[in-house]
Amino acid sequence: MNFIKLTLALLLISGYILADNPDDTPIDTIHLKEIEIVANRLVNFTMGAKIQPITTEIKNSYNYSNLSELLAQTTTLGIKSYGIAGQSNVSLRGMHSKHTAVIWNGINLQSSTSGGFDMNSVPSFIVDDINLQCGGSGALFGSGAVGGIVHLNNNLQFNTGLKINYTQSIGSFNNFFEGLKFETGREKFVSSTRIYHKYGKNDFNFINTQQFGKPEQTQQNAASEQYGLLQSNAFKINYKQKLVSNIWLQHHYLEIPPTMANTTSESNQNTDFARISLLWNYNGEIASWYSRVYYNYESLLYNDPLISLNSDLYNSSVVAEIENKLSIGNSILINSGINYNYQQAKSDNYQDLKKRNRIAAFTSIKYYTLNHKFASVLSLREELIDNNFSPFTFSLSTRYYLIPELNINANISRTYNVVTFNDLYWQPGGNPDLKSEDGWSEDIGLNLDIPFGNHSIAFNVSYFNINLNNHIIWLPTSGTYWSAENVESLWSRGVETALNYQFTFNRWKTETGLMYDYTRSTYESAENAEEASIGNQILYIPKHKGNAFVNVYYKNISLKYTHSYVGKRYLTKDNLQSIDPYQTANLSLGANFSLKKNDITVQFKINNIWNETYEVMAFYAMPLRYYSISLSYTFKNQLIN
Repeated sequence: MNFIKLTLALLLISGYILADNPDDTPIDTIHLKEIEIVANRLVNFTMGAKIQPITTEIKNSYNYSNLSELLAQTTTLGIKSYGIAGQSNVSLRGMHSKHTAVIWNGINLQSSTSGGFDMNSVPSFIVDDINLQCGGSGALFGSGAVGGIVHLNNNLQFNTGLKINYTQSIGSFNNFFEGLKFETGREKFVSSTRIYHKYGKNDFNFINTQQFGKPEQTQQNAASEQYGLLQSNAFKINYKQKLVSNIWLQHHYLEIPPTMANTTSESNQNTDFARISLLWNYNGEIASWYSRVYYNYESLLYNDPLISLNSDLYNSSVVAEIENKLSIGNSILINSGINYNYQQAKSDNYQDLKKRNRIAAFTSIKYYTLNHKFASVLSLREELIDNNFSPFTFSLSTRYYLIPELNINANISRTYNVVTFNDLYWQPGGNPDLKSEDGWSEDIGLNLDIPFGNHSIAFNVSYFNINLNNHIIWLPTSGTYWSAENVESLWSRGVETALNYQFTFNRWKTETGLMYDYTRSTYESAENAEEASIGNQILYIPKHKGNAFVNVYYKNISLKYTHSYVGKRYLTKDNLQSIDPYQTANLSLGANFSLKKNDITVQFKINNIWNETYEVMAFYAMPLRYYSISLSYTFKNQLIN
């Protein structure tokens, strides 16, 4: 509680400084990058963390698909997909999906009921900026940021004029996507409207490795449909103040196919959500303020006619947050804030409506040299959940440039993960006495970037170590049900490497890259029957994972090849049963055309070009070779204010 009082005092001091600078004339420090408005902590206080950005070019080439496909084909993140359109979770550095935060415009989207987030529920078309932050960052971003964070941001640009984009894609298995984006950017006002619709029957052929003779069969009950709208607006009140709003509405219908060991399924689920956020930003000469309010409502209706089962789940949350960034001299930044989060959930499997109040105070202090050769950030956070304190967390991160082309980064962080409503209250088996998971995360990395002539080489290597205590799992009881317990400790450690080379010659350009991750993620302590798992690899976490790409450009034409490798994954804690390693590859041919105010991009893509038979999750079929063709048309016109 003393730390919360200290944070409030820092906010009041900053408020005095704000009041002492009433002049609204423009000054250089006022003109921040637009992404900094919605992602202040990501831009200014993650100096020692490994950040992997997804380039705009890569993101746009996947605008017709969901984030799950984009991340699976272009990164080494752990992706757990239940089929081509089924629920898909992401994990970083050998942790589970509930240990990877997904943050949209500064708001954590992880479910309060399950702790996870479905990457197949987000079309790439809906976001502008994607960054992968590896390693623990609980002090900066709170619960769930144990293995890392996926940052999703929408950037609104002033003075860009009128821009209209229409994207359409048609693919195998009756897959279809269309999205319309209308954006106008004037001197003081920006408005962006995105409407999208995605449908797929997903009746693909696959080799059923679980049936005698491994016959080729057609997938059943696997259709998926999404449609939604994102309305974003930004308004300049004056030179120093802005308002930013987002309204994101979506419906997602999903059929759940049978596993390869079963013959039929008729189950399905309907998910609807409304996400509304409002951000006020003030940029003074030495102090900046960020205040946001967020409301989320989500319903999930599950239906299985074969067993006459209907299950409803509703959850909602309200977030109110204020933070202040204060510049002291030329070398110190202090960021302090208070976050309040009210969560409630109702389910057929809860006895009644469940709710909780969470309030957190956080502070970061950044020191950097004038030449930006050295920077270090100390962050602190304390969270109170219904009168019970979660583990006090802190982090210390550093980046140092040995020479302009070579820098070293290091980070140590205490992390935590708040218990979900399902683990607390699911009947039967929920346990209201559960503790929050907590642990430590450390990493150190070396980053090299050498441009020479028309060549450039970038290389980075990182070593990481994560320990997590009080891990929650469900265990069988003496009765006929399972119960949630804090009985395990996890240890994940490993090495991540990436090498990129680029060469340009006249109108030719070549890019090639290689990423490889080695992850040893094990159970380190357990109770009862789980003791046999000690020292074994965690389920579905491969030790080896790699990704390679080659891109060739000539004038306005591009040819791109990506290749992914995923190693053996274990199905049982004794590590006696596993899924075979697999490799998949994709090839795309694209062309860009510009005609006055019009840009046209055409892309033809072959997925799984080598026709690989593989499983991401055990017994869930994945398609053989399949195709798509996409068209993107953009009209741009500079408006006269």
